[in-house]
Amino acid sequence: MSVEGHGAPHEPAAPGPRYVMPPFALLWRGIVLLMLAAVAFFGAEEAVRRNWLMLPVSSVLGITGVLAAWAGLIEVSGGEKFDDHPWV
Repeated sequence: MSVEGHGAPHEPAAPGPRYVMPPFALLWRGIVLLMLAAVAFFGAEEAVRRNWLMLPVSSVLGITGVLAAWAGLIEVSGGEKFDDHPWV
């Protein structure tokens, strides 16, 4: 099994262990990021309710909420693995 331009041919790595729950550090960071997302979404809604001139602030808070929710879900689901075999 070889891929052009990928160096020496090798077999794919064995799959890593499967976890039901992510490690505590990932779980904790994910929960905190999800709470940050909830606060950002709430702040975005309140900013627009108070005055429509706060729309730029609200949009920044909304984008912050989306990114924090995305990162929080990645952390809660066990994080992202950046390597595809044990030699990297």
